[in-house]
Amino acid sequence: MAIIAISKTSLSNFAGRVFGTACPGCRQVSVSVCANCFRQISQIESSLSSPKFHATVGKSAGDATNNDLRTQVIVAFGYNKVVRQMILSMKYRNIRSSVAVLGSALADRILQETINSQKAIDCIAWAPTTATRRLERGHDHAEMLARFVAKELQVPCRGLLRRVTNQPQTGRTRQQRLIGPRFVSRPINNQSVVVIDDVVTTGTTLRRATQALYESGAKLVICAAVASTVLWQSSIESCEPAKARRSRP
Repeated sequence: MAIIAISKTSLSNFAGRVFGTACPGCRQVSVSVCANCFRQISQIESSLSSPKFHATVGKSAGDATNNDLRTQVIVAFGYNKVVRQMILSMKYRNIRSSVAVLGSALADRILQETINSQKAIDCIAWAPTTATRRLERGHDHAEMLARFVAKELQVPCRGLLRRVTNQPQTGRTRQQRLIGPRFVSRPINNQSVVVIDDVVTTGTTLRRATQALYESGAKLVICAAVASTVLWQSSIESCEPAKARRSRP
């Protein structure tokens, strides 16, 4: 079995050199996610200390209680170094081998929580990036994730939301992030929607998206993101609880 694993790794590395591709997690030559990064991702996903929810700041129209799925974001991972690199590779370099690994984990989390809470899902949507960013990159990473998750869960994926502000959240201060973007939604006929983003920090983007969906007639909005930054300190690339810079009011 070890020989087979080594052989597959060698073939992956050879194909990576031929096609000029790299692992999105460590940037080593590989045709897809390398075995080491895949193993790390699997360990993080199965870890009991990995966050399962990210509490949002404030409440949106339609929220009932603080314990409802509508006031929490379902997450698959903490913002660990390898998860961060895979998200950045997908987001800025359009390396799509990240999508299957991250999207599968997120689909599993959504399925688990909706079964536990007995919530039915009618469709998957996403919180779109700015028009400028989409034009620059040639894609919307949140849309890629949403379409993959929808395929995994075998439900429709719909582009329900339109972003009406062109200021991205990346690089903004916490206070600026709390203002957040604004969205408008297509009409929704009393449906349950899962809205997806890549990373949740303050939760403002997903909260604004949720508000727009409720205003357009959604019956239930469930928020989900690949990773939560609650234990992340970017200056030392650490997600250790003892060193983490937690959210401040």
